[in-house]
Amino acid sequence: IQDLLKTEIPVFGICLGHQMLALALGGRTAKMHQGHHGANHPVKDHTTGKVEIVSMNHGFAVDADSLPEGVEETHVSLFDGSNCGIALTGRP
Repeated sequence: IQDLLKTEIPVFGICLGHQMLALALGGRTAKMHQGHHGANHPVKDHTTGKVEIVSMNHGFAVDADSLPEGVEETHVSLFDGSNCGIALTGRP
């Protein structure tokens, strides 16, 4: 993943892929007190301000406070405020 991030190829990660991207970028993950399981989880998209309803099934989350410079939080759970999306600034 780190080698791929050195290229200009756009990268998109979902669930575990999202967590692995965060780790490859220098962020951390943490075990959630209570994981997200099943459908109908409201997630806010910070880039549009819209709320999306998604299906989730995970017990770990990216620690948004650990994200390095150049990586921003783009999506957050409205249930518990946990990170649900990241993006590299200035990259496709």
